[in-house]
Amino acid sequence: MRNIVLVRLLFIAGVQSVTVSKLTDEVSQNSTYHNLNEINAKNVDVFRQLLNQETLIRINLVKNVHALMKDMLTLQEKLTETEGKISRMKTTTDDEISELKKQVEFLKVENAALKNKTTVDEKEIMVLKEKLENVSKTLTDVKVEVRFLSITVFGMNDNLKEIDERFQGLENSTKEIENEARVNDKRNAATLSDLEKRHLTFIDDLKNTTRSLQADIGEYETNQLKISATISSLELFRINQTLSTCDPKQKVAFTAGVTSSSTTWNSGTLIFNMAILNVGNGYNPSTGVFTSPVAGTYVFYVTAVEYSKQYLQVDIVQNSVSMVKLLGDDHADFQTGTNMVVLNLQKGDRVWVRHVSGKGYWSASVPATTFTGFLIG
Repeated sequence: MRNIVLVRLLFIAGVQSVTVSKLTDEVSQNSTYHNLNEINAKNVDVFRQLLNQETLIRINLVKNVHALMKDMLTLQEKLTETEGKISRMKTTTDDEISELKKQVEFLKVENAALKNKTTVDEKEIMVLKEKLENVSKTLTDVKVEVRFLSITVFGMNDNLKEIDERFQGLENSTKEIENEARVNDKRNAATLSDLEKRHLTFIDDLKNTTRSLQADIGEYETNQLKISATISSLELFRINQTLSTCDPKQKVAFTAGVTSSSTTWNSGTLIFNMAILNVGNGYNPSTGVFTSPVAGTYVFYVTAVEYSKQYLQVDIVQNSVSMVKLLGDDHADFQTGTNMVVLNLQKGDRVWVRHVSGKGYWSASVPATTFTGFLIG
């Protein structure tokens, strides 16, 4: 495109030069070929003026062509600079588009994971609802049984009162008979024999009454055991119902470990890369930080093994504030430092293990350097 513009400018300059030449002659040739003897003095002056004008016009055209060439070079430089800027902008835009595509893919994956989690939560809620309905039915049956046992106990109490009254009457009768026997001790044999028969009959009645009382007492004790068992079952049911209705997010516990040693670690967070247990998903094995999913009282325990007399000192940290310290001394190889702390955390509080001094740590595929925490209430 630049070459085309340059050719056009040169063409215009040439056309203008030819046009000016034709002012002095109809054909493009030197005027010295005319016969000067045929030209009068007036025409010579006109001719000279025309030559001077042609020379001036040619000079101006050359200046204009040079100016146009200079402008063309300036335009070419600006065009090259503009093309470079456009190329850089295109590269930057492509990078940004690529990054945005990656973020979109990540968001799609995260959205799919959230949908799956929502589906699982909905299924768990349906199961909990079914369990709650079954528990409600069981509770209704237990209430009916308790009412029936209560009615039975009330009836047994009435029977026991009646038995007590009969037993009291028998005791009174016995006393009367004994008194009568003492008064009539010296009576005749026939009367004594009759009294003995009455006494034997009374004893038989007393034995029968005693057996009946023992049977009633045994039945009463059995019913009491049933009531105690029912009350225990109700208590267990209440406890199970309380546990089953608890928020499952209240169960928080984790144990993480380091699966390899380091001889150079000397700053920042100690990352326990393997999560052995992570109930509640509070611990992040990528960052080494535990984030409290719920408010409560937590226990944290850390074991750190120093590497071959290199000395190691670390802190258990809550929200960047050191809470307790542990160290592995350098008087012998692989000294172990341990410590435990109980912390009250709010939801979103963070706890991790931070380097203080020394360097390196020792561990293995079965971890020896570990980080543990759990919710206690």
